[in-house]
Amino acid sequence: MSVTNNDIEHALAQAQERLLAARNPAGHWTGELSSSALSTATAVCALALAYRADGALADGALADGALAERDKIEALAKRGRRWLLQHQNEDGGWGDTVASPTNISTTTLCWAALSMEQGGPGETAALERARAWLQEDAGALTPDAIAKVICARY
Repeated sequence: MSVTNNDIEHALAQAQERLLAARNPAGHWTGELSSSALSTATAVCALALAYRADGALADGALADGALAERDKIEALAKRGRRWLLQHQNEDGGWGDTVASPTNISTTTLCWAALSMEQGGPGETAALERARAWLQEDAGALTPDAIAKVICARY
């Protein structure tokens, strides 16, 4: 059986119709991301950088609204770090999702995310376990050694 351009155009039109029909009343789609150490660590890093950027303003001269935003950013980052701690694999690393085996890129990102702020309860032990996994997998904790292994895997 051969597929014609007409068949493809018809399938595309049907897919487009179904996607547009799945929008909510506000005109956009809603959904949830899978539980992901990869996305959580990325968010924690971004939040930590945003928090630091706000803190760099002259002498902490922030308006009340800005202070509330800083508190919100800090709370979200802490929540993300707690999630990472709760979902560390037994071997000390992290996989892309809670069901994924440990891999070097996600473990490196989680290690970085947890290292960006002062360690809370359990963070020191989690960082040590991640460090041990990375040392074993990459052979060293230097940026060059880790980058070399990540490049070789991907």
